[in-house]
Amino acid sequence: MTEKTAFNPTAIQKPQKQRIWELDFLRGICVLLMIFDHTMYDIGGLFSDAWIATGKENIIMLVELAQDYFSNSQLRFTVQKIVVWIFALLCGISCSFSRSNLKRGIQATIIACIITIVTFYMDTVIKFGILHMFAFSILLWWFIDTLCCHKKMITAGVCLFLGVMIITMNEGFMSVYADNVQAFASDNSKYFIGEFMLGHPSTFSSADYYPIFPTTGYMLIGAGISVLLYPKKKSLLPWLGKYDWYKPFNFWGRIAIWVYAFHQIAVVVILALISFLFITPGNFVVI
Repeated sequence: MTEKTAFNPTAIQKPQKQRIWELDFLRGICVLLMIFDHTMYDIGGLFSDAWIATGKENIIMLVELAQDYFSNSQLRFTVQKIVVWIFALLCGISCSFSRSNLKRGIQATIIACIITIVTFYMDTVIKFGILHMFAFSILLWWFIDTLCCHKKMITAGVCLFLGVMIITMNEGFMSVYADNVQAFASDNSKYFIGEFMLGHPSTFSSADYYPIFPTTGYMLIGAGISVLLYPKKKSLLPWLGKYDWYKPFNFWGRIAIWVYAFHQIAVVVILALISFLFITPGNFVVI
């Protein structure tokens, strides 16, 4: 006679969602580069006057390095473009793994709106930054997937077609836009085109401004190739990640949306504290 075993509800565990390590790794690298980029901006901008006034040679050299990096560095200009492309491609690829892109898109939209409201009262309003663009792109993917009745291959084909069209059409649109700057700037009926699709001339120099053309195109291409790259939703490089060396970077990749939303506040607070303790004793500079 077999002995009955007691039912243990804790023994039933939900299968853990397996993440693809290389996607989080690339996203984490991009997040850390973004934090570095914005840190240099803060040093060369927000803290520059007070730190230069200290007369400390090393601090002045650091400020000048930050200013030169942010304003004149060809390396920064190139790396920034590559990072944005990778961010957009990863955003598109991730759409294939999300259980609800509608929920994901709405969450990103809410955070983006909060950023706009907060920056408005700081007189550095971000109307359509990278998070706004990603929110728009995710919701666009959800709309396309819904129209395609959630058929992966059809959705992928439509995304690839639209992505290539957006990128290739961008140059033509920008040439027309350049010839009609005043029309886009003054005509309210063309406000959305000028401000969010192509970019109003007064906001081209913004540190965080990514209009729909062409960045959304890269996101849609990522969404299209995800079905080809990850049909089984498994890592393409399992052997390369078997020693877990990537985990410090993947941590940042997994929380990328929250880092993006709050990292600038954290960076300014840390720099202010460093300034208060070591550089401008007793003065937080930004307060």
